[in-house]
Amino acid sequence: MEIKKIVIIGAGLMGSGIAYVSAGNGYQVTLVDINQAAVDAGMERIRNDVMTGVDKGKLGLSEAQKLIGNMSSSIDAAAASKDADLIIEAIFENMEVKKKVFAGVDAAAPPHAILATNTSSLSIDELANSTNRPDKFIGMHYFSPVAAMKLIEIVIGEKTSDETIAAAIAVGKKQGKIPVKAKNSPGFIVNRILMPVLRESIMLYEQGVATKEEIDNVMTTHAKFMVGPFALGDFVGLDIAFNAMSTLYRELGDCFKPPETLKKLVESGAIGNKAKKGFYQYGAVQDEPEPPKGVDSQWLLTRIQMPVLREAMLLVDEGIAEQDDIDKAMKLGASFPEGPFETAKRIGLDKVKAEIQKLYEEHGECYSVPKMLG
Repeated sequence: MEIKKIVIIGAGLMGSGIAYVSAGNGYQVTLVDINQAAVDAGMERIRNDVMTGVDKGKLGLSEAQKLIGNMSSSIDAAAASKDADLIIEAIFENMEVKKKVFAGVDAAAPPHAILATNTSSLSIDELANSTNRPDKFIGMHYFSPVAAMKLIEIVIGEKTSDETIAAAIAVGKKQGKIPVKAKNSPGFIVNRILMPVLRESIMLYEQGVATKEEIDNVMTTHAKFMVGPFALGDFVGLDIAFNAMSTLYRELGDCFKPPETLKKLVESGAIGNKAKKGFYQYGAVQDEPEPPKGVDSQWLLTRIQMPVLREAMLLVDEGIAEQDDIDKAMKLGASFPEGPFETAKRIGLDKVKAEIQKLYEEHGECYSVPKMLG
C-alpha cells in the first residue's frame, strides 16, 4: 500500500519533527492539535527549522518551498483524518488520552488507513484494542531531535499485519530513517536496554561504591560512550527516565524498580538540564566534585556492562528483536559506541557468561544467565 497523505496528531516537539521529515520527503502532511495556539506553535517551529536549513545550506530554496507547500494544519482530528493514508499520534505518554484519540480517528479515517503511535513505552496491543483495526495498528517510535536522529523503532503488535509492517518501514526509509523491528514489549529495544545502564550506575553510587564522576568517566574513557550515564540522564530528563523505568518496573517487576535517588530528584523538581539541576548542577552554581573512591576502572566498567549485555540477550531469548536490529538500535538511538552483541563478541561469550554468573551468585535473580549463553 502506497502512503501519500500523513496526519500527525500532536504539534509539540516530536509531532512537528515528524511533520518536518515527512513533508521534506514528499508526503502531504496535516499537523493537528487541540487548539490553534498549539498548532501555530508547531507550524512556527517547522518554519524556523526550514529557515535554519536554508541558512546552513542544507536546504535549497525550492526544497524549502516544497516542504512548506506540503504542510497544512487543523484543530479537527476527525476532519483531517477523513482522507489520510497514515495517522501518527505523537502526544504525551498517557494511555487513556491516547486511547481516546485513537477511538476518534479510527471512526473518521478511511478503511485502508494505518494508525501509528510514537509512544516510547506504552503497550501497542492495548492501544490497538481501542480501535476496530488492530491489524492496521503499529508503533513508529522516533527519537529526539527527529530531524537529526536516524533510528525509528517499528513496534509490531500481536495483530499487526505484514502489509502494515511493510508500509511503516517504507515510510520510515522515505523519511530518511533506519528502521529496526521489535515485537510489542515494555520499553521496546532502546529503553529496555538503556534503563539498566542508568539503574546500575545509580545503585552503585547509592551503595557508595563509586562517585558520579568516576562512573561517568569510566563509561566515557574506557567504554568510549559519548556521555556518561548521569550526564545522559540529566540531558534526556530525569522525569522521562523515571517514567520509562517505572513503566518497565510495573510491567517486568523488581529488576527495574527506580532507585530512591532518582525518585527523590524527580519529586524535588531536579529533573536535569532543563531545570538547571539534576544529578549535576548547571549554570552559575557548580557542584564540587565528590572525592574519588579509588575504585578499579575495569571492575566498574564490567559491573555496569554485564546487566546491559544480559538485557539485550533476554530480548533475543524472548523473541522480541534480532541481534542485528538490537545492535543497530543502540548505536543509532542511544549513541552506544558499539552494539551489545558486538561488545559481547569482543569480550568473549564465555567470559560474559562467567561474569553474569558471578553477579547472579552475588546478587540474585535480576542477574540470571540468559538462555542464549547456554
